[in-house]
Amino acid sequence: MQSVSLTMTKRINVLALICFGLISGVKAQTLNSPYSRYGIGNTLSNQNILTRAMGGVASAYGDYQTINFYNPASYGNLQTVTYDVGLELENLTIRSFNPVQKFSNASPIISNVNLGIPLKKNGGWGLVFGLRPNSRIGYKVLKSERLNFGSGATDSVSTLFEGNGGTQQVFLGTGFRIKRFTFGANLGYMFGSKDHSTRRIFINDSLLYAKSNSETKSNFYGFVVNAGAQYNAKLNNKYVLRMGAQATLQQNLKATRDVVRETYNYDANGAELRIDSVYAVAGQTGRVQLPLSYSAGFILDKSGQWQIGVEYAAAKWSKYRYFGETDQVQDSWEIRTGGQLIPKAGKSYWGSVAYRAGFNYGVDYIAADGDLKKFSFTFGAGLPMRRVTYTNQFSIINTSLEFGQRGTNASLVKENFVRFSVAFSMSDIWFIKRKYD
Repeated sequence: MQSVSLTMTKRINVLALICFGLISGVKAQTLNSPYSRYGIGNTLSNQNILTRAMGGVASAYGDYQTINFYNPASYGNLQTVTYDVGLELENLTIRSFNPVQKFSNASPIISNVNLGIPLKKNGGWGLVFGLRPNSRIGYKVLKSERLNFGSGATDSVSTLFEGNGGTQQVFLGTGFRIKRFTFGANLGYMFGSKDHSTRRIFINDSLLYAKSNSETKSNFYGFVVNAGAQYNAKLNNKYVLRMGAQATLQQNLKATRDVVRETYNYDANGAELRIDSVYAVAGQTGRVQLPLSYSAGFILDKSGQWQIGVEYAAAKWSKYRYFGETDQVQDSWEIRTGGQLIPKAGKSYWGSVAYRAGFNYGVDYIAADGDLKKFSFTFGAGLPMRRVTYTNQFSIINTSLEFGQRGTNASLVKENFVRFSVAFSMSDIWFIKRKYD
Protein backbone atom coordinates (compact mmCIF):
# COMPACT_ATOMS: atom_id res chain seq x y z
CA MET A 1 0.00 0.00 0.00
CA GLN A 2 1.45 3.35 -1.08
CA SER A 3 2.17 5.76 1.79
CA VAL A 4 1.05 9.36 1.82
CA SER A 5 3.59 11.35 -0.16
CA LEU A 6 5.53 14.44 0.89
CA THR A 7 3.32 16.57 -1.37
CA MET A 8 0.20 15.36 0.43
CA THR A 9 1.81 16.13 3.79
CA LYS A 10 2.66 19.67 2.68
CA ARG A 11 -0.95 20.21 1.59
CA ILE A 12 -2.26 19.08 4.96
CA ASN A 13 0.15 21.47 6.70
CA VAL A 14 -1.04 24.37 4.53
CA LEU A 15 -4.68 23.59 5.31
CA ALA A 16 -3.90 23.45 9.02
CA LEU A 17 -2.46 26.97 8.77
CA ILE A 18 -5.57 28.16 6.90
CA CYS A 19 -7.82 26.70 9.63
CA PHE A 20 -5.75 28.34 12.36
CA GLY A 21 -5.73 31.67 10.57
CA LEU A 22 -9.49 31.73 10.04
CA ILE A 23 -10.25 30.88 13.67
CA SER A 24 -7.64 33.30 15.05
CA GLY A 25 -9.02 36.12 12.92
CA VAL A 26 -12.51 35.90 14.44
CA LYS A 27 -11.86 34.27 17.80
CA ALA A 28 -13.33 37.21 19.70
CA GLN A 29 -16.72 36.71 18.06
CA THR A 30 -18.97 34.09 19.62
CA LEU A 31 -22.50 32.79 19.34
CA ASN A 32 -25.26 34.78 21.05
CA SER A 33 -28.65 33.13 20.47
CA PRO A 34 -31.41 33.17 23.15
CA TYR A 35 -32.90 29.97 21.68
CA SER A 36 -29.73 28.07 22.60
CA ARG A 37 -30.99 28.16 26.21
CA TYR A 38 -33.18 25.09 25.55
CA GLY A 39 -32.41 21.40 25.05
CA ILE A 40 -28.78 20.86 24.08
CA GLY A 41 -28.59 24.28 22.42
CA ASN A 42 -28.57 25.26 18.77
CA THR A 43 -28.06 22.05 16.82
CA LEU A 44 -25.43 22.23 14.10
CA SER A 45 -25.66 20.63 10.68
CA ASN A 46 -24.65 16.97 10.83
CA GLN A 47 -23.73 16.94 7.13
CA ASN A 48 -20.67 17.71 5.05
CA ILE A 49 -20.36 20.93 3.06
CA LEU A 50 -21.19 19.24 -0.26
CA THR A 51 -24.68 18.05 0.70
CA ARG A 52 -25.43 21.21 2.67
CA ALA A 53 -25.09 23.16 -0.58
CA MET A 54 -27.77 20.85 -2.03
CA GLY A 55 -30.32 21.83 0.60
CA GLY A 56 -29.32 18.96 2.87
CA VAL A 57 -30.24 16.09 0.53
CA ALA A 58 -27.80 13.55 1.98
CA SER A 59 -29.58 10.28 2.85
CA ALA A 60 -29.13 8.92 -0.67
CA TYR A 61 -25.87 10.67 -1.62
CA GLY A 62 -22.66 8.74 -2.17
CA ASP A 63 -19.66 8.75 -4.51
CA TYR A 64 -16.18 7.26 -4.67
CA GLN A 65 -14.33 10.07 -2.81
CA THR A 66 -16.90 11.92 -0.67
CA ILE A 67 -17.14 11.25 3.08
CA ASN A 68 -20.89 11.45 3.67
CA PHE A 69 -20.93 10.80 7.43
CA TYR A 70 -24.66 11.61 7.59
CA ASN A 71 -25.38 8.17 6.13
CA PRO A 72 -22.55 5.69 6.82
CA ALA A 73 -23.88 3.36 4.10
CA SER A 74 -22.11 5.71 1.67
CA TYR A 75 -18.73 4.49 2.95
CA GLY A 76 -19.22 1.38 0.82
CA ASN A 77 -18.62 3.57 -2.26
CA LEU A 78 -15.19 4.90 -1.21
CA GLN A 79 -12.34 4.19 -3.63
CA THR A 80 -9.83 6.85 -2.56
CA VAL A 81 -8.18 7.76 0.72
CA THR A 82 -9.80 11.11 1.50
CA TYR A 83 -8.99 13.73 4.11
CA ASP A 84 -11.78 16.28 4.54
CA VAL A 85 -11.86 19.36 6.78
CA GLY A 86 -14.75 21.83 6.84
CA LEU A 87 -14.83 25.42 8.14
CA GLU A 88 -17.88 27.56 8.77
CA LEU A 89 -18.54 31.22 9.51
CA GLU A 90 -22.07 32.28 10.48
CA ASN A 91 -23.43 35.79 10.77
CA LEU A 92 -26.55 35.81 12.95
CA THR A 93 -28.98 38.74 13.19
CA ILE A 94 -31.46 38.65 16.07
CA ARG A 95 -34.59 40.81 16.16
CA SER A 96 -37.07 41.18 19.01
CA PHE A 97 -40.35 43.00 18.58
CA ASN A 98 -41.36 43.69 22.19
CA PRO A 99 -39.30 45.76 22.76
CA VAL A 100 -37.96 46.41 19.26
CA GLN A 101 -34.26 45.57 19.26
CA LYS A 102 -31.65 44.24 16.84
CA PHE A 103 -28.35 42.50 17.44
CA SER A 104 -25.81 40.85 15.13
CA ASN A 105 -22.85 38.60 15.81
CA ALA A 106 -20.48 36.38 13.83
CA SER A 107 -19.07 33.07 14.99
CA PRO A 108 -16.61 30.63 13.39
CA ILE A 109 -16.41 26.89 13.83
CA ILE A 110 -14.60 23.87 12.42
CA SER A 111 -17.58 21.87 11.15
CA ASN A 112 -15.84 18.54 10.57
CA VAL A 113 -12.48 16.78 10.33
CA ASN A 114 -12.67 13.33 8.68
CA LEU A 115 -10.47 10.66 7.17
CA GLY A 116 -11.92 7.99 4.89
CA ILE A 117 -10.04 4.84 3.83
CA PRO A 118 -11.24 2.24 1.29
CA LEU A 119 -10.56 -1.27 2.55
CA LYS A 120 -11.10 -2.91 -0.84
CA LYS A 121 -9.73 -2.02 -4.24
CA ASN A 122 -12.40 -0.49 -6.51
CA GLY A 123 -14.67 0.12 -3.52
CA GLY A 124 -17.11 -2.09 -1.70
CA TRP A 125 -15.89 -1.56 1.85
CA GLY A 126 -14.77 1.64 3.57
CA LEU A 127 -13.68 2.92 6.97
CA VAL A 128 -14.13 6.49 8.24
CA PHE A 129 -13.25 8.24 11.47
CA GLY A 130 -13.59 11.86 12.41
CA LEU A 131 -14.59 14.62 14.80
CA ARG A 132 -17.41 17.14 14.57
CA PRO A 133 -19.48 19.44 16.81
CA ASN A 134 -23.16 18.66 17.38
CA SER A 135 -24.54 21.73 19.15
CA ARG A 136 -23.61 25.07 20.70
CA ILE A 137 -24.92 27.02 23.67
CA GLY A 138 -24.17 30.70 23.83
CA TYR A 139 -26.37 33.57 25.02
CA LYS A 140 -26.10 36.67 27.18
CA VAL A 141 -29.28 38.67 27.74
CA LEU A 142 -29.65 41.62 30.12
CA LYS A 143 -33.14 42.55 31.30
CA SER A 144 -33.83 45.77 33.22
CA GLU A 145 -37.17 46.31 34.95
CA ARG A 146 -38.92 47.80 37.97
CA LEU A 147 -40.46 45.42 40.51
CA ASN A 148 -43.50 46.40 42.58
CA PHE A 149 -43.40 45.07 46.16
CA GLY A 150 -46.80 46.46 47.17
CA SER A 151 -47.64 49.54 49.23
CA GLY A 152 -46.22 51.62 46.41
CA ALA A 153 -42.68 50.35 46.96
CA THR A 154 -40.71 49.70 43.78
CA ASP A 155 -37.09 48.93 42.96
CA SER A 156 -35.04 48.82 39.79
CA VAL A 157 -33.64 45.39 38.98
CA SER A 158 -31.16 44.16 36.39
CA THR A 159 -31.16 40.45 35.55
CA LEU A 160 -28.44 38.83 33.45
CA PHE A 161 -29.25 35.51 31.77
CA GLU A 162 -26.11 33.78 30.54
CA GLY A 163 -25.20 30.37 29.18
CA ASN A 164 -22.49 28.52 27.35
CA GLY A 165 -21.50 24.99 26.38
CA GLY A 166 -22.27 22.54 23.60
CA THR A 167 -21.66 18.99 22.44
CA GLN A 168 -19.05 17.30 20.24
CA GLN A 169 -18.67 13.83 18.83
CA VAL A 170 -15.77 11.64 17.76
CA PHE A 171 -16.83 8.67 15.67
CA LEU A 172 -15.68 5.58 13.81
CA GLY A 173 -17.76 4.09 11.02
CA THR A 174 -17.74 1.47 8.30
CA GLY A 175 -19.86 0.68 5.27
CA PHE A 176 -19.94 -2.18 2.77
CA ARG A 177 -21.63 -3.03 -0.51
CA ILE A 178 -23.64 -6.12 -1.44
CA LYS A 179 -24.60 -5.93 -5.12
CA ARG A 180 -26.77 -2.78 -5.43
CA PHE A 181 -27.17 -2.31 -1.67
CA THR A 182 -24.80 -0.59 0.73
CA PHE A 183 -25.06 -0.74 4.51
CA GLY A 184 -23.14 1.10 7.20
CA ALA A 185 -22.97 2.23 10.81
CA ASN A 186 -21.22 4.87 12.92
CA LEU A 187 -20.27 4.40 16.55
CA GLY A 188 -19.76 7.80 18.14
CA TYR A 189 -18.70 9.06 21.52
CA MET A 190 -20.55 12.26 22.41
CA PHE A 191 -19.48 14.59 25.18
CA GLY A 192 -20.61 18.03 26.18
CA SER A 193 -21.52 20.57 28.84
CA LYS A 194 -24.22 23.07 29.84
CA ASP A 195 -23.74 26.08 32.09
CA HIS A 196 -26.79 28.25 32.73
CA SER A 197 -26.84 31.15 35.20
CA THR A 198 -29.26 33.90 36.24
CA ARG A 199 -27.75 36.85 38.12
CA ARG A 200 -29.95 39.53 39.66
CA ILE A 201 -28.86 42.93 40.99
CA PHE A 202 -31.15 45.36 42.84
CA ILE A 203 -30.39 49.01 42.15
CA ASN A 204 -31.33 51.10 45.19
CA ASP A 205 -29.81 54.37 46.41
CA SER A 206 -30.85 53.95 50.07
CA LEU A 207 -30.64 50.19 50.80
CA LEU A 208 -27.89 47.73 50.01
CA TYR A 209 -29.18 44.45 48.60
CA ALA A 210 -26.99 41.40 48.06
CA LYS A 211 -26.67 40.18 44.53
CA SER A 212 -28.06 36.72 43.71
CA ASN A 213 -26.86 33.96 41.42
CA SER A 214 -28.72 30.80 40.37
CA GLU A 215 -26.44 28.52 38.35
CA THR A 216 -26.52 24.95 37.04
CA LYS A 217 -23.45 23.33 35.49
CA SER A 218 -23.55 19.88 33.94
CA ASN A 219 -21.35 17.53 31.94
CA PHE A 220 -22.53 14.50 29.99
CA TYR A 221 -20.99 11.80 27.83
CA GLY A 222 -21.80 8.47 26.21
CA PHE A 223 -22.00 6.44 23.02
CA VAL A 224 -24.36 7.12 20.11
CA VAL A 225 -25.18 4.79 17.23
CA ASN A 226 -26.13 5.82 13.69
CA ALA A 227 -26.92 3.34 10.89
CA GLY A 228 -28.10 3.57 7.32
CA ALA A 229 -28.74 1.85 3.99
CA GLN A 230 -28.71 2.87 0.33
CA TYR A 231 -29.88 1.24 -2.90
CA ASN A 232 -28.87 2.09 -6.48
CA ALA A 233 -31.48 1.27 -9.10
CA LYS A 234 -30.20 1.51 -12.67
CA LEU A 235 -33.15 2.74 -14.73
CA ASN A 236 -31.32 2.63 -18.09
CA ASN A 237 -27.90 3.47 -19.53
CA LYS A 238 -28.24 7.13 -18.55
CA TYR A 239 -30.25 7.30 -15.33
CA VAL A 240 -29.71 5.90 -11.84
CA LEU A 241 -32.16 6.27 -8.97
CA ARG A 242 -30.46 6.29 -5.57
CA MET A 243 -32.54 5.72 -2.45
CA GLY A 244 -31.31 6.03 1.11
CA ALA A 245 -32.36 6.08 4.74
CA GLN A 246 -30.55 6.56 8.05
CA ALA A 247 -31.39 6.75 11.73
CA THR A 248 -29.70 7.69 14.99
CA LEU A 249 -31.01 5.60 17.88
CA GLN A 250 -32.33 7.04 21.13
CA GLN A 251 -29.46 7.32 23.59
CA ASN A 252 -29.05 7.77 27.35
CA LEU A 253 -25.90 9.70 28.21
CA LYS A 254 -24.35 9.66 31.67
CA ALA A 255 -24.30 13.07 33.33
CA THR A 256 -23.22 14.96 36.44
CA ARG A 257 -24.28 18.43 37.54
CA ASP A 258 -23.60 21.08 40.16
CA VAL A 259 -26.43 23.34 41.33
CA VAL A 260 -25.97 26.49 43.40
CA ARG A 261 -28.31 29.21 44.64
CA GLU A 262 -26.31 31.94 46.38
CA THR A 263 -25.91 35.57 47.25
CA TYR A 264 -22.64 37.32 46.49
CA ASN A 265 -20.82 40.61 46.19
CA TYR A 266 -17.55 41.85 44.76
CA ASP A 267 -14.36 42.44 46.70
CA ALA A 268 -11.93 45.35 46.21
CA ASN A 269 -10.32 43.54 43.28
CA GLY A 270 -13.60 42.89 41.47
CA ALA A 271 -13.63 39.16 42.25
CA GLU A 272 -16.86 37.45 43.32
CA LEU A 273 -17.20 36.90 47.05
CA ARG A 274 -19.93 34.50 48.22
CA ILE A 275 -22.08 35.86 51.05
CA ASP A 276 -24.41 32.92 51.63
CA SER A 277 -25.25 29.65 49.91
CA VAL A 278 -29.02 29.15 49.96
CA TYR A 279 -28.82 25.79 48.18
CA ALA A 280 -25.92 23.79 46.76
CA VAL A 281 -25.53 20.30 45.29
CA ALA A 282 -22.24 19.04 43.82
CA GLY A 283 -21.64 15.99 41.66
CA GLN A 284 -25.27 14.95 41.29
CA THR A 285 -25.52 12.03 38.83
CA GLY A 286 -28.25 11.50 36.27
CA ARG A 287 -29.01 10.93 32.61
CA VAL A 288 -29.50 13.02 29.49
CA GLN A 289 -31.85 11.24 27.08
CA LEU A 290 -31.37 12.13 23.41
CA PRO A 291 -34.15 11.27 20.95
CA LEU A 292 -34.48 9.03 17.93
CA SER A 293 -33.92 10.86 14.63
CA TYR A 294 -34.24 9.58 11.08
CA SER A 295 -34.43 10.58 7.43
CA ALA A 296 -35.17 9.04 4.03
CA GLY A 297 -34.95 10.29 0.47
CA PHE A 298 -33.93 9.71 -3.12
CA ILE A 299 -31.66 11.21 -5.78
CA LEU A 300 -32.09 10.91 -9.55
CA ASP A 301 -28.69 10.92 -11.28
CA LYS A 302 -28.08 11.34 -15.01
CA SER A 303 -24.68 9.84 -15.82
CA GLY A 304 -22.77 12.24 -13.59
CA GLN A 305 -24.15 15.28 -15.44
CA TRP A 306 -26.80 16.32 -12.96
CA GLN A 307 -28.52 15.14 -9.81
CA ILE A 308 -31.76 16.16 -8.14
CA GLY A 309 -33.23 14.82 -4.93
CA VAL A 310 -35.77 15.14 -2.13
CA GLU A 311 -35.77 13.87 1.45
CA TYR A 312 -37.68 14.06 4.72
CA ALA A 313 -36.09 14.20 8.18
CA ALA A 314 -37.57 14.14 11.68
CA ALA A 315 -36.55 13.78 15.34
CA LYS A 316 -38.62 12.82 18.41
CA TRP A 317 -37.45 15.64 20.70
CA SER A 318 -40.57 15.26 22.85
CA LYS A 319 -38.68 12.28 24.33
CA TYR A 320 -35.76 14.48 25.45
CA ARG A 321 -35.05 14.37 29.18
CA TYR A 322 -32.48 16.19 31.29
CA PHE A 323 -32.04 14.55 34.69
CA GLY A 324 -35.58 13.24 34.27
CA GLU A 325 -36.94 16.72 33.50
CA THR A 326 -38.63 17.87 30.30
CA ASP A 327 -37.74 21.10 28.52
CA GLN A 328 -39.42 23.47 26.09
CA VAL A 329 -38.73 21.25 23.08
CA GLN A 330 -40.91 19.35 20.63
CA ASP A 331 -40.77 16.88 17.76
CA SER A 332 -39.10 18.45 14.73
CA TRP A 333 -39.31 17.81 10.99
CA GLU A 334 -37.82 19.11 7.76
CA ILE A 335 -38.35 18.76 4.00
CA ARG A 336 -35.22 19.13 1.85
CA THR A 337 -34.74 19.40 -1.88
CA GLY A 338 -31.74 20.21 -4.05
CA GLY A 339 -29.34 19.08 -6.69
CA GLN A 340 -26.16 19.70 -8.61
CA LEU A 341 -25.13 20.26 -12.25
CA ILE A 342 -21.80 19.62 -13.98
CA PRO A 343 -22.25 21.33 -17.39
CA LYS A 344 -19.44 19.79 -19.47
CA ALA A 345 -17.13 17.61 -17.45
CA GLY A 346 -13.60 17.44 -18.91
CA LYS A 347 -14.26 20.08 -21.59
CA SER A 348 -13.10 23.09 -19.59
CA TYR A 349 -12.40 24.03 -16.01
CA TRP A 350 -15.68 25.86 -15.37
CA GLY A 351 -17.53 23.16 -17.28
CA SER A 352 -16.13 20.64 -14.79
CA VAL A 353 -17.28 22.58 -11.71
CA ALA A 354 -20.22 21.08 -9.81
CA TYR A 355 -22.84 23.80 -9.27
CA ARG A 356 -25.25 23.13 -6.41
CA ALA A 357 -28.43 24.65 -4.99
CA GLY A 358 -31.27 23.67 -2.68
CA PHE A 359 -33.99 24.62 -0.23
CA ASN A 360 -35.30 23.27 3.06
CA TYR A 361 -38.26 24.05 5.30
CA GLY A 362 -39.44 22.70 8.63
CA VAL A 363 -40.21 23.17 12.33
CA ASP A 364 -37.36 23.54 14.83
CA TYR A 365 -37.13 21.35 17.92
CA ILE A 366 -37.18 24.35 20.29
CA ALA A 367 -40.72 25.20 21.42
CA ALA A 368 -40.15 28.18 23.74
CA ASP A 369 -42.36 30.30 21.47
CA GLY A 370 -44.76 27.80 19.91
CA ASP A 371 -43.92 26.22 16.56
CA LEU A 372 -40.63 27.77 15.52
CA LYS A 373 -40.64 27.61 11.73
CA LYS A 374 -37.34 27.65 9.87
CA PHE A 375 -36.16 27.66 6.26
CA SER A 376 -33.02 28.25 4.22
CA PHE A 377 -31.86 28.64 0.63
CA THR A 378 -28.52 27.07 -0.21
CA PHE A 379 -25.97 27.51 -2.99
CA GLY A 380 -22.49 26.16 -3.57
CA ALA A 381 -19.91 24.70 -5.89
CA GLY A 382 -17.36 21.93 -6.05
CA LEU A 383 -14.15 23.43 -7.43
CA PRO A 384 -11.67 20.81 -8.69
CA MET A 385 -7.98 21.43 -8.21
CA ARG A 386 -5.35 20.31 -10.68
CA ARG A 387 -4.04 16.81 -10.17
CA VAL A 388 -0.49 16.79 -8.79
CA THR A 389 1.98 15.68 -11.49
CA TYR A 390 3.35 12.13 -11.14
CA THR A 391 1.02 11.33 -8.25
CA ASN A 392 -2.53 10.07 -7.78
CA GLN A 393 -3.47 12.97 -5.55
CA PHE A 394 -6.30 15.34 -6.41
CA SER A 395 -8.36 17.80 -4.40
CA ILE A 396 -11.72 19.52 -4.46
CA ILE A 397 -12.77 22.70 -2.68
CA ASN A 398 -16.46 22.46 -1.75
CA THR A 399 -18.27 25.68 -0.84
CA SER A 400 -21.71 26.40 0.57
CA LEU A 401 -23.63 29.63 1.13
CA GLU A 402 -26.83 29.41 3.17
CA PHE A 403 -29.42 32.14 3.77
CA GLY A 404 -32.06 31.29 6.33
CA GLN A 405 -34.48 32.27 9.04
CA ARG A 406 -35.78 30.83 12.30
CA GLY A 407 -38.99 32.30 13.68
CA THR A 408 -41.30 34.90 12.12
CA ASN A 409 -42.40 38.48 12.81
CA ALA A 410 -44.99 36.99 15.16
CA SER A 411 -42.26 35.34 17.27
CA LEU A 412 -40.75 36.97 20.33
CA VAL A 413 -37.34 36.63 18.67
CA LYS A 414 -36.60 36.14 14.98
CA GLU A 415 -33.19 34.99 13.77
CA ASN A 416 -31.80 35.54 10.27
CA PHE A 417 -28.51 33.94 9.35
CA VAL A 418 -25.97 33.91 6.55
CA ARG A 419 -23.63 30.94 6.76
CA PHE A 420 -20.55 30.50 4.57
CA SER A 421 -18.77 27.15 4.61
CA VAL A 422 -15.76 25.77 2.81
CA ALA A 423 -14.29 22.26 2.84
CA PHE A 424 -10.96 21.03 1.56
CA SER A 425 -11.24 17.46 0.35
CA MET A 426 -7.90 15.86 -0.57
CA SER A 427 -7.80 12.39 -2.09
CA ASP A 428 -5.10 9.87 -2.95
CA ILE A 429 -5.32 6.45 -4.60
CA TRP A 430 -3.27 4.08 -2.47
CA PHE A 431 -4.13 0.68 -3.88
CA ILE A 432 -1.96 0.71 -7.00
CA LYS A 433 0.60 -1.95 -7.92
CA ARG A 434 3.75 -0.29 -9.19
CA LYS A 435 4.94 -1.27 -12.66
CA TYR A 436 8.38 -0.69 -14.23
CA ASP A 437 9.37 -0.92 -17.90
